[in-house]
Parts: sequence; C-alpha cells; structure tokens
Amino acid sequence: MRCTRLCPSILLVLLFAVRCCAAGVDFDTEVRPILSDKCFPCHGPDEATRESGLRLDNAAGALGDLGGYAAFVPNDVANSVAIERILAEDPADRMPPPESKLELTSAEKKVLVDWVQAGANWSEHWAFVPPAPVVAPDDDSGWARNEIDAFILDAAKANGLTPQEEASRETLIRRLTLDLTGLPPTLAEIDAFLADDSDQAYEKLVDRLLASPRYGERMAWDWLDAARYADTDGFQGDPTRTMWPWRDWLVDALNRNLPFDQFTIAMLAGDLLPDATPEQVLATGFNRNHMFNGEGGRIAEETRVENVFDRAETTATVWMGLTMTCCRCHDHKYDPISQKDYFRLYAFFNQTSETGRSGRGKTPPVLEYLNPEQRLRRQSLVRQREALDAKLAAPDEAVDAQQAQWEAELRERLGTADHTIEFSPWWQLGPFELDGKKAFDQDLGPEKQVDLEATVRGQQWTQKESLADGRVNELPATIGATYLYRSILSPAAISIRVSLGSDDAIKVFLNGRQVLENFAARAAAEDQEVIDLELKEGRNDLLIKIVNTGGIAGYYFKKVGESSSGLPIDLVSAVLVSADERSTAQQKQVREAFRARHVPDWEKSVTQRDRLNQQIEQLDRQQVSVMVMDQLPAERRRETLVLERGGYDKPTEVAVTADTPDVLPPLPSGSADRLALARWLVTPEHPLTARVTVNRYWQTFFGRGIVRSTEDFGSQGSPPSHPKLLDWLARRFVDSGWNVKRMHKLIVMSATYRQKSQVRDEAYEIDPENVFLARAPRDRMPSWMLRDQALALGGLLDPMVGGPPVKPYQPEGIWAEATFGKIRYQADQGAALFRRSLYVFWRRIVGPTMFFDSAKRQTCEVKPTRTNTPLHALTTLNETAFVESARAMAQRVMMQTGLDSERIRRAFRMATAREPNEFEAGVLAERLAVLRNDYAQHPDQAEALLSVGDSPRDRELDAVEHAAMTVICSTILNLDEVLSGP
Repeated sequence: MRCTRLCPSILLVLLFAVRCCAAGVDFDTEVRPILSDKCFPCHGPDEATRESGLRLDNAAGALGDLGGYAAFVPNDVANSVAIERILAEDPADRMPPPESKLELTSAEKKVLVDWVQAGANWSEHWAFVPPAPVVAPDDDSGWARNEIDAFILDAAKANGLTPQEEASRETLIRRLTLDLTGLPPTLAEIDAFLADDSDQAYEKLVDRLLASPRYGERMAWDWLDAARYADTDGFQGDPTRTMWPWRDWLVDALNRNLPFDQFTIAMLAGDLLPDATPEQVLATGFNRNHMFNGEGGRIAEETRVENVFDRAETTATVWMGLTMTCCRCHDHKYDPISQKDYFRLYAFFNQTSETGRSGRGKTPPVLEYLNPEQRLRRQSLVRQREALDAKLAAPDEAVDAQQAQWEAELRERLGTADHTIEFSPWWQLGPFELDGKKAFDQDLGPEKQVDLEATVRGQQWTQKESLADGRVNELPATIGATYLYRSILSPAAISIRVSLGSDDAIKVFLNGRQVLENFAARAAAEDQEVIDLELKEGRNDLLIKIVNTGGIAGYYFKKVGESSSGLPIDLVSAVLVSADERSTAQQKQVREAFRARHVPDWEKSVTQRDRLNQQIEQLDRQQVSVMVMDQLPAERRRETLVLERGGYDKPTEVAVTADTPDVLPPLPSGSADRLALARWLVTPEHPLTARVTVNRYWQTFFGRGIVRSTEDFGSQGSPPSHPKLLDWLARRFVDSGWNVKRMHKLIVMSATYRQKSQVRDEAYEIDPENVFLARAPRDRMPSWMLRDQALALGGLLDPMVGGPPVKPYQPEGIWAEATFGKIRYQADQGAALFRRSLYVFWRRIVGPTMFFDSAKRQTCEVKPTRTNTPLHALTTLNETAFVESARAMAQRVMMQTGLDSERIRRAFRMATAREPNEFEAGVLAERLAVLRNDYAQHPDQAEALLSVGDSPRDRELDAVEHAAMTVICSTILNLDEVLSGP
C-alpha cells in the first residue's frame, strides 16, 4: 500500500466534522457492513485475491502494525493510512480504486472517520459470538403480554413508534388458524371462540391448534423447501422417486413436537445412532432429497461430488445460516471461512456408499420401508409362521424312525435307477460378426431348428471336442454371436439343473423353445444363471447362443442336479446327502417331503403356513424404497482432498479430515462423523443454530425474520432488527429443551402478534417496511395455502394425512413439452384431487403449475417468495380447483338458507371470519342480481360454469341460481382480505 499525507486543510475539515458523539459508533452494525461491502472484496478473508497483503476483516490486519504504519490507528485519524486512502482526492491513490466500481458515500466515509476518532473499537461479527444472557427491558405500559413485547416496545419507542391495539377476535382466530394449520377456521370454531368469554379463551385456542394434526402439515411446507423435496430426480428423463415416507416422517415429527436437537440429529445422522430404528434411518432422507443427475454419459464421480457439495451447503444454510457455496472454489470473500474449512465440512458427507451411478429414483443406499403398523402386522405374521414351523418340525420319535427307513430305501432306489443321461459333444456355429444388441435380438439361422448339415450365412457347424463342461471355455473374440449345440439323450422325462455362464449375453433354447435370455456385459463364470431343463424321454436338442459385446468371449456349462422317481431335483440332491451333513434347509426339505405323505392334517398346516407366507409377501410388496444415508466401513473410507476450484477431477494434494470451521467452536474430541456434527450443531454453546432456527420461526409468523437475510447470517447478511430479542429467543429455545411448539406458542401469545394490521400514516412514514412491528404484518398468503383455503371453504378438502403423492388438476400437456412428449400428466380422480397441497406430486423440472410463488425444489431455500404478479390472479380466478371450490362453496351456503342476504353473509363470513358491513353486503347483493339476470338469459353459460371440476353438484339446485352464487363466492375468494393474512 502506497502512503500519502492528507493536506492540512482536508485534515482540519475532517477533524471538525467528527461527531461529538463519535463514541457511539457501533462497529458491528455501522462499521463492519461498510468494510464488508467496499473493502473485503480486495482485503478480506480470501487470501488468493487479497491485495497488498492487507486484511481488513480481522483486528490484527485492520489495527495491527504493518511495518511502521497501520490501516486504522485508534484515536488518530491523521495517521490511519486507510483513512488517507479513502479520503484521497487523486483517483490513483483513492480506495476503493475507481476500476473496482465500488465507491464510499460521504456518510460512509464519515462513519469510518468517527469510528477511528472514537477509538476504533473492534468486535467479532455478532453471529459468530454465542448469544449472551439478556434481560428483557422494563415495561410499565401494560401493553406487553410476555418478554417478546418488552423488546418490541422498547425498539418501537426508540424509533418514535407506538404499537397497534389488539385485533378483533374474528381476526385473531383467522390469523392464528391459518398460521398454525394453514387452513381457515370453520364457522363452528369461530362461534365457539367468540362465545368463550374466559380469560384463557385465546390460550385454549392456541393449544387446540398446536395439537391439531394440521399443525405438522402446515409447518412441514417450509421444511420441504429447505430439504429440496420433490418426487422426481430432476435433469433429463426426470425419473420418479419415492421419498414420500420421509415427508410423512417429517409431518409426524412436527406433530409429536420432537425436540429440535433430536430432530436435527435424526435428519443428519439418524442412521448412526446406536440401534437406530427404521424411522431414525428414514429421517436421513433429508440429505438424499437433492437432485440427481442420471443423464446418459454423465460421469458418476462428478455426480457424487456434486451431491456431497449439496449436502454440505444445505446443512450450512439450514442450521448455520452460512453461504458456503463460493468456498468450493476459494476462500470466502466476506466471512472467515476458508476453502479448507469447506472441505472439512464436506468430509462429513463424503463417506456414504452412494457412487454417483443413477438408480433412477432409487439410488442406493435405500431403506425398504414399512410403517410401524405394517411392521407390527408383519412381526405378528412372522411369529405365527415361526410357531407353525416349530410345530411342523417338532421331533416325533415314531415318525422320525419311519423317515430314516424311508430315506434309506429312497437312497437305495436312487442309486440303482437307470437315469443315465448322455450328452453329445458340443458343436459350434460362428461367430457371426454383428453389433452386439442386433446379434442378440436377431435369429441368425438356427434358433427355430438345428440342422448340423446346413450352411448358415456361409458357415457350417463344427464339432468341438475341446469344449468341456465345468470350466470357462474361451470363444473367438469377435463382436457378434456364436451358437453352441449338443443333443441330450434321457431315458425318462426328467428335469436336470444346469449352471451357466456367459461372456457376454446369453440365450438358451431347448427343443426349439427359448427357456432363458439375459443381455449382460460380464466375464463368464459359474452360476451366473442356474436353470432347470425339462427333458423329454429320448433325444433333446439344446442350443446356446453367446453374444460378445466387446473384449473376449466365452461360456460355462455344468449339470448340477437332476430329478428322479418323480421327485424334485432339490429333494433328490438333499436325500443323497447323509443326514448329519445336510444343511438346515436340506433337513427341512427332506423332513417335510416325508411328513407330507405320512402325517395326518399335514396338508392343512402347510396350507395355513402358505397363507401366512403369502400375507408376509404381500406386506413386503408394500415396502417403499426410500433413499437414505449410510456410512462406509472404516476400511473403505474415502480420503477427502481439497478440489481445485471445486472440480471433481482436480484433486489437490491437500488432504483434510472432517472438522468444523475455525471461526466456530471446535468439534468435541472423539469420532468425527455426521453424528458428531449433528450433536455439535445443537450444543448450547453453538452461536448460530438456535439463532438461525428461531429467526425462521419468527419469519413464519411475521413474514420476515429478525435477520431479514434468513439464509445469510454472515457479514453480507442483514443485521438483526432486534439483536437482543434474537439472542433472548435463542437462549430461551435452548433452555426449553429445544421445544418447538413452546417457542411457537410464546410468539403467538405475544401482544406483538395480536396487533391489528392496519397501517397508520405516521407509522408508515417512519417505518414503511414495518421492521419495528408497530402493527401486525399483512402479506399475501402463499399459493399452497390459498389452494388449501379454497378447498376447505368449498368443503372439498380431503382430511387424509400422509401417503403417496397425488396429481390434481393441471393444464393439459404441461409435462409433455419439457419431457419431449415422453411423460404425460394424468390427473387423479376422486378424493385424491382434493388432498392438501403438501401432498401434490412435484416433478422437479416442471413444478406444479398452481404454485406460482413456491421454491423450485432444486436447491435449498429458506426464504419464501411473495408475489402479486398477474399469474397470481390468473390462478385464483381461473384455475380448475379454485373455480370448483367456489361452486362447492356456493352449494354449501345455498343448502343452508334460501335468502340471498343470508347466503352472502354466510359465504363472506366463512372466508373472512367476520360479518360483512352494509356497504360490502350491498355491493355483493347488487352483483348477485346482475349475475342472476345474465345467466337466466344464457343458461348454457351457467351449465358450463357448473361443469368445472370432477366433484358432483346437487342437481336439485337451480342452475342459474347456483352459477350466480358461484361467481359471488369466487369474488369473495379473491378479495384482498381473503388472499392476505389478516
């Protein structure tokens, strides 16, 4: 850095401008953001791009001796070289340099000057320091209901604001029910709440909603976005996967109020818990929900590495609010996280057995999952079968003696039976040179009938005495097909078992009938195929076709067993083994073969066992393959190397082991695996996890977090609007035992949450974005909640919880274009059309069209998107489910009363929870009259409207009246008050 000297006049002006209150400059909230935005790109944590060796993101670099000078000298503006450069008039000396396109404003320069003059106090970034104990401010206003309100009121007063009064009971029940369940309250629930005049009425309402199974469904949505959950892999082909049992586990865990520390451990490392239950293993599907690139020609290791990147970055975002993606390639530009730190975190996720090779939606490792009820049923069936097996296998002295005599006689008979089978030598035809798949698929001549004298494609059959059974025989290394033939003479109609191997593909024909085919790429070995050949008495013709797709060619053949005296091959083989040398399976086979002929009621018991086996098999077919995490055994662990610029094929020589970033508390000594990482994240001393989590909870209820950049708690993130409240909530959360529902209850019980949402002009001028919550927020509801609300108000919503995804209405051809016509959308029928949005099938490359503001589910997202685009109105006014819901809602109110005024009142109250005022009721009544007249003149239009959707309508209702009321209900459903949170 080249030093300059400020001219005396500039210095005098500068010193005169220093604020008398300079001591009040806060480094973390005022100074660090300036340094981060304007200085860190060249003088920050990234060593590779650091200019002049100057580092301004830590105290040693910013305040330390740099060789006779310092960037910032406390209380000495004149000798602070960084200040000189910042204030330099010559562009060649000024920092940031003009070519950087970064420029400090006059206000920012003044903050830095004031800060130095006041002593250049330095503190670590707030997010990397554990939350300190905080005492809520005193409040004598009587407004506060809990400590949250004391913090909010204190900040509001400091900014010249006063909070709103409490909202009406109608508003509160609608707000609370939507926020905690994602559904509107029913009229019965509204009436019950309004009728409860006890002091505990609101708290009882909160407790009821927290206990509702709808609570878990509502809270799961945000986790699906964070988990990048979808029902397909993504990329070309976009194969379907079955991760929905993980989604159901999530809903159940939220409903059970699984403590957040246990929740975290289960999702990140449930498979590593001692004696892990199927549900704990299932929970790790969280980190298998990512996209999977299984495109043809894709390099498996590239896919595997990108999947590990995704897991590491998702974990950093969800639990630590850190943006670490850039650290794949280089040290972080703004936060003290190095590339080596990144790969230490990466190493935790680098030891799963996933190879990167696509399993088309079921890429190993997978869990074959049965739910607890299914498992209990299966265990009961297995116990019944075991009891029956024990009964069938119980020793019986008399029967066992008879069996021994029977075996002896049978062995003697088998030994003297004339079942000598004669195999002719092998004959060979070919090879015929042809592309491997074509050679496999085409009959090249002899497959229907073998004629050893015939010429086939210019070649003749040749006898091969050199080809022997029981060994791998090499064939010509020609890409194409080779035929092998032999005759088999059998003295009787019996079965023989043969072991086969092939290099590569194989087809087998017996007496002109194909009995085996397998298009494979492999080296020939024994027992690759084991089949039974049903021989007729006399001559049998055996033809084997070997197709070579590359490299050497060869085959293997050996007879390994035969039937005799009408007995199955396996039984003959077992009987020929002495009793004391048989396997358990052979002992059972011989015993049951004998007892079947000599024990009364044996067939009845076997039938009963068969029935139990069928029931067990039926349950096993209900298993769902869910992708989960696992851990490679110690001897197969991968070495983790830092990758140059994140390239899977560019490993450096720098090896790292699993560990946590240096800026955060160290990992406890012991094993460094995912379980250790998960436990580290939820240690009370961790500075980020509790803060990041309660911030997302705050976002759920207030539309924005205390830290607005929910995904980024680093230097480039937003500072907390209420830092002490954030720390108080974080410590409260940990001290509660990570009790999620208790935290949610604390928030919604506050006076802050219960305020009116009306905007006052004076408050809007001071705080247009409502950062200091002098009123309740009022935002557009997410699209998924709008759909569920409409279905609920129409009485259509199916209450079923969990299960496979469903396909409701979507525009025709919506998948065809993106999948080149290979996959077409087929909507479900019946109740599946009306399941909650949580259960809608999510094709990753073409998300559900009705969710116009949702995350793409391609990467982790923790901050919701809000939109008022025309697509919003297009959907809520015209999408099939919304129109059908309006029709069903109209039918509901028409069935309750015949008076227009009562119908309008009831529909309005169902949607808003309040009574319409005189003006609102009048406007709707006038509109109803116009609609009735229009539809009376155009009854075909009425019928067309009433035909929208698959749910049946009551034909006894007058079509004109029903259509008119349908439009009124659609209008109500599209009121801003109904589309927005109250």
